[in-house]
Amino acid sequence: MLISFKKQLAPTLVIFVMFFLLGILVVNILGVNLNTIAISKAAAVAEAFALEPKSEVKTSIKMAFVGDMMLDRGVKNSVYNNLSGDYNKLFSKVKSQLLKYDFLFANLEGPVSNKGIDVGGIYSFRMEPSVIPTLKKAGFDILSVANNHTFNWGEEAFADTLELLSKGGIAYVGGGFDGSKAYKEKIINVRGVKISLLAFSDFRAGGISSESVRPGIALISETEIQKSVSQARKKTDLVVVSYHFGEEYQEEPNAMQKRYAELAVDYGANLVIGSHPHVVQSLEQYKNSYIAYSLGNFIFDQYFSTETMQGGLLEVEVDSESKQIENVILKKVFLNNFFQIESIE
Repeated sequence: MLISFKKQLAPTLVIFVMFFLLGILVVNILGVNLNTIAISKAAAVAEAFALEPKSEVKTSIKMAFVGDMMLDRGVKNSVYNNLSGDYNKLFSKVKSQLLKYDFLFANLEGPVSNKGIDVGGIYSFRMEPSVIPTLKKAGFDILSVANNHTFNWGEEAFADTLELLSKGGIAYVGGGFDGSKAYKEKIINVRGVKISLLAFSDFRAGGISSESVRPGIALISETEIQKSVSQARKKTDLVVVSYHFGEEYQEEPNAMQKRYAELAVDYGANLVIGSHPHVVQSLEQYKNSYIAYSLGNFIFDQYFSTETMQGGLLEVEVDSESKQIENVILKKVFLNNFFQIESIE
């Protein structure tokens, strides 16, 4: 009986298996078609979103400018005595803030070198070459070398500073291996906006003319400012002029500062920033440009007063379409007892 049952069941099983396989084939075909339809619909939705006009979001560039930065003397001692010899810790509390800017500028108050001879000034600075990678990591893109401490260790240390900055990926302005380079603008291109930076010092040490063939720094003079600013104005969208001028610890700019700041604007500067007084001075608008007479100390070891342990950070917002300054904010920089930047508010 069992054998007989198998013989009778065989044709039925064959038919059943054929229909079963046919069913699977149909389902697979339909599945492919359904998936194809689903993918096509998804593509259509994506294409529809891509074609929709984007909401008008105003794009802008944010730049930051700070004042005097000196990492020798008491700052250096504090790094080795309190911060495990790590210069990076000077910036660690505010590094994330600094790195958000499209570019960051400061006045480098002294040479960075292990060469040269101390010229014997009362206050003579020379920073270790190891500070350069620290400054790069902190977000600094360009530094002014036009100040009264750049030549504290002579021409050899100055030239070494320029070479070390270049090798470290940080641009410099206000000095050069000859006069034409010292007075020449440095151009930064930020998302299609071309910005010229120039720097001048009111202090004679290391100063040269634009015709000089030896290394040195650019000096404040009406003739040189007119020539340099006017040339930069023709090449770029915005012109920024940095001055090292004024009187130490005075909270208001003097007549000389006002004269040369306004002169730079008259010749085409959109922004003028100052350093040297070691305290923050006023921010004002002149014509359609802005003047920050002194941004005070960014990092310095002048612990003897509240004013010298605070500085200014000028945040400048530029519309990337109009390529004009649309907002400026003067923020406060606070140093702690280790000469770390504690906060920027």
